[in-house]
Amino acid sequence: MKPLSSQAIRESFIGFFVEQCAHQLRDSASLIPSNPTVLLTPAGMLPFVNIFMGLEPAPDPPRVVSIQKCARISGKASDLGYVGRTLRHHTFFEMLGNFSFGDYFKPEASRWAWQYFTEVLEIPADKLWVTIYKDDQASRAIWVDHVGVPDARILDMGAEDNFWGPPGATGPCGPCTELHFDRGTEFGGDQHSTPATLEGERFIELWNLVFMERFKDDKGQFSELEYKNIDTGMGLERLAMILQRVNNTFETDLLFPLVEKVGALTKRTYKQDAEVDVALKIVADHMRCVSFALADGVVPSNEGRGYIIRMVLRRAVRFARQLGLEKAALYQLVSTVRDLYGTQYPELKSQYDVVVETIASEEAKFLETLDRGSKLFEEALAEHQQAKKQVFAGQTAFKLYDTYGFPIELTQELVEEQGMRVDMAAFELAMNEQRELARSAQGKKSVVSNQVYADILKQHGPTVFTGYESLEGDATIVALIEDGQRVESVGGTNAPFELVLDTTPFYGESGGQVGDRGILYVPGGPHGQTVVVRDTKKVGDLFVHHCLFDQGGSVKVGQQVRAEVSADARSRTAHHHSATHLLHAALKEILGDRVGQAGSYVGPDGARFDFTFHRAMKAEELQQVELLINQWVFENTERDTELMGLEDAKAAGAAAMFDEKYGDEVRVVTFGAFSKELCGGTHVDRLGDIGLVKILSEGSIASGVRRIEFVTGRPALLKLFDAQTTLQTLAESLKSPLNEVEEKTLKLVEEKKALEKELAALQSQAVLAKLGPMVQAYKDKACEAPWLVEQVAVPEGKLLKDMAEALAQQTHAKVVVLGADVAGKAQFVVLVSHEGMEAGLNAGQLVKLAAEHCQGGGGGKPNFAQAGGKDGQAVGRALELVQSAISQSLAAAKA
Repeated sequence: MKPLSSQAIRESFIGFFVEQCAHQLRDSASLIPSNPTVLLTPAGMLPFVNIFMGLEPAPDPPRVVSIQKCARISGKASDLGYVGRTLRHHTFFEMLGNFSFGDYFKPEASRWAWQYFTEVLEIPADKLWVTIYKDDQASRAIWVDHVGVPDARILDMGAEDNFWGPPGATGPCGPCTELHFDRGTEFGGDQHSTPATLEGERFIELWNLVFMERFKDDKGQFSELEYKNIDTGMGLERLAMILQRVNNTFETDLLFPLVEKVGALTKRTYKQDAEVDVALKIVADHMRCVSFALADGVVPSNEGRGYIIRMVLRRAVRFARQLGLEKAALYQLVSTVRDLYGTQYPELKSQYDVVVETIASEEAKFLETLDRGSKLFEEALAEHQQAKKQVFAGQTAFKLYDTYGFPIELTQELVEEQGMRVDMAAFELAMNEQRELARSAQGKKSVVSNQVYADILKQHGPTVFTGYESLEGDATIVALIEDGQRVESVGGTNAPFELVLDTTPFYGESGGQVGDRGILYVPGGPHGQTVVVRDTKKVGDLFVHHCLFDQGGSVKVGQQVRAEVSADARSRTAHHHSATHLLHAALKEILGDRVGQAGSYVGPDGARFDFTFHRAMKAEELQQVELLINQWVFENTERDTELMGLEDAKAAGAAAMFDEKYGDEVRVVTFGAFSKELCGGTHVDRLGDIGLVKILSEGSIASGVRRIEFVTGRPALLKLFDAQTTLQTLAESLKSPLNEVEEKTLKLVEEKKALEKELAALQSQAVLAKLGPMVQAYKDKACEAPWLVEQVAVPEGKLLKDMAEALAQQTHAKVVVLGADVAGKAQFVVLVSHEGMEAGLNAGQLVKLAAEHCQGGGGGKPNFAQAGGKDGQAVGRALELVQSAISQSLAAAKA
């Protein structure tokens, strides 16, 4: 058995299938899948789903090999809870796979897998076991007769282990066969143990070969597929563990340098303590996953894949703190990830700065969140334990999530460590209540199964797009979809429906550009009838028109129509799309090559461009970008469009999106020497057609991601007119010429600030001058009630702190609590002396009690806290509750 490095394994796998088995090599797709229903790419087959479903044509030859970046963090396939506690689970991993699209099948796939293991890697045959689906005895015959595996080494398994799919209610599926490696009796069992009789760490599943030979319909019935496919997957980490003869995947060359780096940061040593080892592994695994995801363009956020990655990063921070790391330092691990993987995945090098800056920012923010949330959690946990509750309140878990940014997964872990569980039903109820308004606003949408589109494509072939050359043309209706089902005709209602033509000039939404809208003219009646095309979407190789009848009517499959795209909308969209390319080029010119496109929206009314950058742009930088774009527009360069091979286009320097899916042949759009991009969108013929570009705004949409919004042409000119009118109005109000408006305005602002400062000082003096009666009243009763709780009248809430500090200094009370009704809102400040804290008083708890009674919240330290609430009229009653709580606490302390 060859002891190979991870890179040598990659090279041997690709080399075997390319050179000996005539496969095409496909680069790894992004972790951000093109399928919007999937958060992160979980398997090597996902980039080929549309081919398996028949929505896209197979490559030629129809067999490929790949090494795919994968992440399994959420849902049923999540490995999150096992990471660091088993020898083989990870949030991120590399999947080696070979695929056949209606080409070779079971005999070749089985023979090549065995050949690669036993001949190329020299794995002893007596170390391998084969499992098959119990009803697929054809596979057993292939393993025995064609490959030469002893019948006794082949095990029958049930559908749970050895039958794949379908991924949804319907779709392609089939039996699978797996190859397992036996690590020996030192890992459990005896000489009679098999993968079927022994669970644990002895038998390691290395390779899964899925035979897609059936189709499951909506009635649960299975039928044979006309074209049978092969989908295989093997985890690189597991294979490296076996070949490098180490105990677990974290000790391979893929991860051990990261484990050592975490140890260096936390001053902990691997293999000194079992729980320390778990934490070291978790941090190493999670930071590898986060680095890859950020390099592929995932942006940490509170929803979708952004939430998942933020959760993984925060979990890493939590375990790093458990190891003793109190400050933000995990971003230092990114350089190790880059050094380990940068050759195979160059985006880790090109996006290095963005990844580091994003992690550093997120890490610092969560350390603050962790402090605040931990206090709330500890208080709530103490209350639950005091009441001897085994179930942690779902509402409290929701508050930790909603108010403090605590991922629910983190709360669950913390609770489970205390032998309790979270009331997830109550948590989900609170979440659902929050979502309800958004859901109801979306309205009811019919869902069309991908299989419907696949059947249309199989029957009629791809839609022919003619929209680059013309905005109108004759076409035939080949399919109609209503309420998610194919129908032969549509009519009699104003309900929306979908329509597929054999050819179309309508552009289907893709690459950030919106789909075309327009009209379909249908023969019939005195003037004919019209169908309004509200939008056009691309589903694989189909262009799907989303339609409504203009004034009633009907259409049927096979009918001829005249398709006309809205020329005005298409033209304005083209202006914005070409301007987006110029903006991208200008940003790289002014800010440097570290700028990367993170997304875009291009429509007829405007455009936005999202890009990776670590800081806000300076005003002069934004001005330089706008000036450069318009300079290129005025030069009126002609557009050049060329079809070329993907690798040739990349070699020519064409910019591409990380998460965009490209075929073997791509369309390259070039403007002069300054812009060259892979793009299937529509553009102007010459840049002068754009007219003018005006940037409207630049701002942050997430950590490390900025957004620029802009308009072109007439709207851009109108924005300049608006600005000129505003400036003229301001000049008239100031009675000043235009060239002196800025100076005069700044002078007025400074004068206003000085007056506000003077006013605040006078207000503070006036309020503090009124403290005498309160101080005297306290001294008169200090021996009976060593606290000062008062409702006061102040013009601004911030004066409460000054008053409270002055009263504490003059009275030496154990606690000072002040409340005020400021413009109808409640404001509170609590100061507790050292003596008061020794007596059990806590400013944070007291201010929380007051604020909650006034429909508010807040907090702080044990000696000082402040809070606010919506109900200013409830301040008096809230202070009574606080005073009662202080009295009881001090009485208990004396007892």
